[in-house]
Amino acid sequence: MTTSSGVPCSPNSLLPGRIDIGSAIVFLPAVSKWLSSSIETPKKTKQRQSQMVNISRRRFLAVSAQAAAGILICPPMECWARAPRKFRLSFFHTHTEECLKIVHTPGRCSRSVEKKIRGFLRDFRTGDTHPIDPGLLDMLCKIQAATGSRGTIEIVSGYRSPQTNHRLRQSTRGVAKKSFHMKGRAIDIRIADLSTRRLRDTATSLRSGGVGYYAKSDFVHLDTGVFRTW
Repeated sequence: MTTSSGVPCSPNSLLPGRIDIGSAIVFLPAVSKWLSSSIETPKKTKQRQSQMVNISRRRFLAVSAQAAAGILICPPMECWARAPRKFRLSFFHTHTEECLKIVHTPGRCSRSVEKKIRGFLRDFRTGDTHPIDPGLLDMLCKIQAATGSRGTIEIVSGYRSPQTNHRLRQSTRGVAKKSFHMKGRAIDIRIADLSTRRLRDTATSLRSGGVGYYAKSDFVHLDTGVFRTW
């Protein structure tokens, strides 16, 4: 007998509740194999648990190794935000003979330091004051860090009022018409335990602003403008 599709079939397969005995004989071994593989014996349970323990152990060891490597590469205190470094700067003004000692944190100039440095770097000829760019203090800290210097910073020139700058231009060569000194963004200095040549070379290597070397007068000009040298 054939079905409507022309596929041979057993008469028993067409009756409800009846099973083709030949097909069952072929099918039963497969069912038996599937059932035996699906039933979890105590032995299989133990093997599966052992595999899970091994996987968990490997994962734990891997995570532990990564954590240990992180500690070795980055010490615990450095993994968090590093505490900003503070620098002790000592100044001596060659014209007023005043001294000043401050503690400065690069990038975080306190109001107290701003006030002190403003008065200290005033135009000593007229007494005029002007806000001083904290970037100058940052440059001095970088020089100190690069050289290990702890010498006193001798100030040759700080802020200049427009009147003073004009007078100097008439009597001295090399004074810029729009000098950074008039903006509180330049200082002329020496450092007691550094030669001016080394001071110049160090400042130049930092590329933090303008660097001028005046060998005859024995001082170095620093300003917070674009990097350039002369």
